[in-house]
Amino acid sequence: MSVIWTLGPHKMWFEEPDTVRLATVGVYDQKLMEESNALAFELKKTHPTLYLISDMSRSTGMSAEARKLLVDKPELLPYSGTVTYGLNFAVRTMVNMMVRAGELLGRNTTSHAFAVVADEAGAKAWVLQQREAARAKPAS
Repeated sequence: MSVIWTLGPHKMWFEEPDTVRLATVGVYDQKLMEESNALAFELKKTHPTLYLISDMSRSTGMSAEARKLLVDKPELLPYSGTVTYGLNFAVRTMVNMMVRAGELLGRNTTSHAFAVVADEAGAKAWVLQQREAARAKPAS
């Protein structure tokens, strides 16, 4: 059994070989982002490539501060890729708008892949695809 970190009402844990899981309950805010990123940066010391699977099925949205940080400073994310599932319509719409805003502002980085999928199985399949694509990429 892996360690489960409790961050307020949210839960976070690590699954070998390279996946951080985050279950958000309520609002995803700046405090959660900072706390979860701090844990992920610690994990990066022994796992240089990390993927995030974010279960947003119990989320009620994202704070304005968290949205601004994600759009303005995508380098704050310690992950090679993030996939989320369980978003309700309003949150899914907000996330799509954030991604588009980042692209319009020229802040779309190819170093951080992002996807929204329907369910946990889709999220795990997406991480597997990302992992395989990274392995197939020639070393620079």
